[in-house]
Amino acid sequence: MRIAILTALAEDPDQKGRKRAFRIFAGRSILSHQLDCAIDLGCESVACLVGGLGQDVIACQHRAEAAGVRFQAIEDLRRLSGLVKADDDIFVIADGLLPAAEEAVRLLNERSGVLTFPVDPALGFGFERIDGQCAWAGMLRTRGQSVERLSDLPPDAAAASALLRIALQAGTRQTALDPALLLNGDWLLRADSPTLLEREKRWIAGRVSPVSFAAPGLATAERIGARLGRDIVGTRLERVPLFAAVGAGVLAALLATIGKPLVALALGTAMAVLLPIAGVIQRLGRAPRNRTRRFGVDATLRAGADLLLVALIALTIPIEGSAWLRLFVPTILFGLLRLGEQLALDSEPRGSFASWRALYADRILLLALVLPAAFFGLAQLLCAVLSLLVLGSLFFRDEEERGLTVD
Repeated sequence: MRIAILTALAEDPDQKGRKRAFRIFAGRSILSHQLDCAIDLGCESVACLVGGLGQDVIACQHRAEAAGVRFQAIEDLRRLSGLVKADDDIFVIADGLLPAAEEAVRLLNERSGVLTFPVDPALGFGFERIDGQCAWAGMLRTRGQSVERLSDLPPDAAAASALLRIALQAGTRQTALDPALLLNGDWLLRADSPTLLEREKRWIAGRVSPVSFAAPGLATAERIGARLGRDIVGTRLERVPLFAAVGAGVLAALLATIGKPLVALALGTAMAVLLPIAGVIQRLGRAPRNRTRRFGVDATLRAGADLLLVALIALTIPIEGSAWLRLFVPTILFGLLRLGEQLALDSEPRGSFASWRALYADRILLLALVLPAAFFGLAQLLCAVLSLLVLGSLFFRDEEERGLTVD
């Protein structure tokens, strides 16, 4: 079994009475991000040394349970011995450490090791010296038998440092990290607030990767979601954009049934704006084992939103001849858009064509065109023209994507 040992005991020098592990990063505590790293490492259980059960610890416990991981908050160092077996794999993360999770997972996922930095510059960033050349980077992987020796230490001993010394005495290999991780602010231990804020901006940008402005509506909404996520992820407001989107969709459906199709379509546009915002916030706050693909919050919810939009657009089309044609044209348009979106997901990031395929997923731009057309009774004509344009675009793919070669 893989078990992570976390610690939330060190005081935050910038905020008296608050623990370093509970500093907020991207809407959640650093401890919560350490938990995500442990989940990415495949840990099935997490033991966290804490001084009491506060809201931050309880939030981590709920997050772990949502990912199918057992979380145990303990106050006595000696209890660790009863939680770990000799043949378990132990992952230790230092108190308050905010690592580059992808790099840490890559290096520790396959074999045991102690991650290190050169003494210069690591000591200046608050890392613990190992010897004359190396400092501990704050993460290691070792065997469970090392934990048994903690029972010989006093209850207030630093568990992470003790396990580091035990692992080194047992001959655990050292793995050197690139010092650029420190210099670039991607591996933090005792960072000041401006450094933490700068790292937060880069982390959000890397996690969200907003689409290009080739899809202007979707790009704008995702950037709004990224900025909003910094303030509400991990709070009670985290689900407000999603609930607002669903509420707008339900209200639009109700208005459509009482003969207000244009007002309903306007509310459908509001729903289309809120859904990508909610999707970004979900990607920022979702546990590692529950992450979704890009372009939206949930496949079922997005499919339902598209079906609703098809119906709302159809209701704005005047009945001329066969009534089923009202539904046919917008259905073809949305079907082609979803086909183009799926091709984008399957081929990304190959070829220059993939760089603007997010346009197929941009329901905001689509409705910005359809809504005024519906007001003037031209929604059917516009949908037909757009369908032809989308269909034509699917045939103009890069030679690289079609697998063609040039002699």
